[in-house]
Amino acid sequence: MTSVSTDTREQQPALPEPPAAHEWRERLLEALLRGMLVVGLFALVGGGIIPAIQLGRPDLLITYLVAYIALLVVTLVRKLGFNLRAGVLLFLFYTLGALDFSVAGLSGDGRVFLFAFVVVTTALLDLSHGIGALILSLLTMTAAAWLLITGRWEIPLEVQANSTSTVDWVSGSIVFLLMSAGVTISVAYLIRSQGHSVQVSQEAVEELQKQRESLEETVRERTRDLQQRSIQLQVAAEVARDATTAHELDELLNQAVDLIRDRFGFYHAGIFLVDESGEYAVLRAATGAAGRQMLERGHRLKVGEVGIVGYVTDQGTARIALDVGTDAVHFANPLLPETRSEMALPLRLGERVIGALDVQSMDASAFDEDDVAVLQTMADQLAVAIENVRLLHQMQQTVRELEVAYGHHTQEAWRTVARTSKQPLGYRYRRLDVEPVVDPPQEARQAWLQGQTVATTVQPETGTDGQGDTHAVAVPIKFRDQVIGVFDIRSTGDAISPEAMSLVEEVVNRLALALENARLLEETQRRAVRDRLTANITAQVRSSMDPETILQTAVRELGAALGTDRTFIKLSAETQPAEE
Repeated sequence: MTSVSTDTREQQPALPEPPAAHEWRERLLEALLRGMLVVGLFALVGGGIIPAIQLGRPDLLITYLVAYIALLVVTLVRKLGFNLRAGVLLFLFYTLGALDFSVAGLSGDGRVFLFAFVVVTTALLDLSHGIGALILSLLTMTAAAWLLITGRWEIPLEVQANSTSTVDWVSGSIVFLLMSAGVTISVAYLIRSQGHSVQVSQEAVEELQKQRESLEETVRERTRDLQQRSIQLQVAAEVARDATTAHELDELLNQAVDLIRDRFGFYHAGIFLVDESGEYAVLRAATGAAGRQMLERGHRLKVGEVGIVGYVTDQGTARIALDVGTDAVHFANPLLPETRSEMALPLRLGERVIGALDVQSMDASAFDEDDVAVLQTMADQLAVAIENVRLLHQMQQTVRELEVAYGHHTQEAWRTVARTSKQPLGYRYRRLDVEPVVDPPQEARQAWLQGQTVATTVQPETGTDGQGDTHAVAVPIKFRDQVIGVFDIRSTGDAISPEAMSLVEEVVNRLALALENARLLEETQRRAVRDRLTANITAQVRSSMDPETILQTAVRELGAALGTDRTFIKLSAETQPAEE
């Protein structure tokens, strides 16, 4: 039985170390090297250089320096390999421990270095190497004890008391053996457990790999389905996004049907919108030559009666014709002879249906419920985009009407100001004073009529020295696109620069706003005075209940308020004829 077991064990090759365990040991080695590089610098100064100088042992100083340099090299040069770097680190632990016995005997840190030597050997290599390191450490301690007890090594007197005692060396070695053995066995057990866990994990991974391979075909099929749906959703999102960038309804609809046909690969795509009466679904955009012909003919389908478009716009739900030859609702369009299947989707705004999206394919049964779910989302977004464009147009039209109305009101108000104002309507400045002006110059009249800036060269004005050309610029004072005045400047000599003209135009724009504000203020004040007079007269009239007194009060107060010479009120004695 033993022979058979031995043969079997010999025939089985040793299992290689799992990659995970080797990686763990490499990370541990890297951490130890970096830590020792930092800690070793302090140990080199405090525990190496200073004691070596005090003892007068240059050999120790050289040894510590060489050891630290070796540690620095194996830490920084990672290309040296795991075995060489680990070997150098373990050799440094062992060497430092042995040298410390020659310096401090049993009272120093020699046993600590040897203990680290044993534990690190077990962690970086394996249990057998750790046991070998433990035996080597015990032999080193035995040799150090013999050398110190026999006096072959000389150490300071303060550490000779226990370093030359056999009992102390024996007890210290026993404690070292117990601690080293316990920690070494524990570390080896942990590493072995980790290796077992890694092996179990690898077996689990292999089992999962087998299960994955057995399910690969199913996953592949489902992945294809998901990819197809994902592509549809992505294309639907792109169609909705691109469609919403349009600001004109025809542009929006044409762009939408082209994108839907091209990206989904449909034979035909069209968008119908329900007319204002709600009676017909009118084709507003379609693809291809057939679509252009239908648009030219004003193609429309009666809601609730003709085709699946009529059905969808009436019911507000999607409809699929998997085989148009057998579908009773399908409308056979002679311009689309290759249609084999058709799907119509309602364009909905809440509960209201504003139209339908119609797509057709040359393949039978080309659509299913999943296609409806994807494309209906796109149709809803398209309906919102259509409504937004409509609302935008309505808002723009309202704004234009308000601007025109307000412009006419502004123009009429300034005409009233021009007719009723008792003050001059124009002023001129000639470097001395501001004076009224009645007749505007020619360039000012031209700017008023044209509504834009006029720059020209004019004859010198009367009273000037006549030297040089006179350059004139007339800038219309405009408010709400209505010309309410002209700002005219003239300069003799150099032409008026573009910078100066730009400054004048900016000032004129602000002047227009200031003039309009002043006019509105005067109008408001006039209305306030009129309302106050009306209230006063009304109060005076209502103060009496006698008709004659009321008439006299009304005549007197109105005459005083209006400042007229004569004011009278006449009550008519005539009566309206009675109706038969």
